Amino acid sequence: MSTATGYYRAGTSWLHRRNPLTKLLAVAWVLLATFLLSPVVLPVLAVVLVIVAVSTGLGVPILRALRIPAVLVASIVVVNALFFPGATDRLVSLGPLAITREGLTFGLISAGRVLVAFMALVSFLFTTLADDLLESLVARGASHRIAFVVLSAVQMVPRMQERAGSILDAQQARGLAVTGSFVHRIRALVPLIGPVLLGSLIDVRERTFALEARGFGARPGRSAYRVVADPPGDRWIRLAILGGIVGVVALALSGVLGR
Repeated sequence: MSTATGYYRAGTSWLHRRNPLTKLLAVAWVLLATFLLSPVVLPVLAVVLVIVAVSTGLGVPILRALRIPAVLVASIVVVNALFFPGATDRLVSLGPLAITREGLTFGLISAGRVLVAFMALVSFLFTTLADDLLESLVARGASHRIAFVVLSAVQMVPRMQERAGSILDAQQARGLAVTGSFVHRIRALVPLIGPVLLGSLIDVRERTFALEARGFGARPGRSAYRVVADPPGDRWIRLAILGGIVGVVALALSGVLGR
């Protein structure tokens, strides 16, 4: 993973060729449908996202990425199944605790929403170059400062992972043992936290100086060296997605497919 490309996976699929704003609107539609509409839409959205992942050749990478929210999803199900307030329909008794139907249902629905949202966001990150997203936002009139904040957020985790890997390699070369039991590995992380945080602060300062030296806040007449493709069909797709967003909001407000 490169700090310049973030999570982006190079490819020539139909989703890679879409304009970043088109994909960003599609993600917004998925998130709204996931959290505003009835849970009955979750399986449909999940199937659609799986088809999209397979058709773009990202099925395996996205499947591997699902390990990231695994603990969160499991905790959502377990905590709600055992401690859902006001639940009365007990399914399984576990001593003083019990798995309730209401809690299990709510936990599964919440976990499903998290998984669908995660899959949509990961598909977007895997097929969208962060620099293209920044240029697309600025070209549509967005503040270059806001666009830079979005770019920094996308690149933050890859930067920290790369820095942590470099520091860990350097400490291992100096004799730090990072293998062994789970407790031993946790202890090995303690001398890693300080350099990573300090390095992140230094990186922020250096990037600030570099941006100021390049006239980041200069106005007017800004120009860009990157030209992001925007196929004519994408404009119609964006209009359709905007209509879909309005439709989702209308359905949620009307209560037809609301939560």
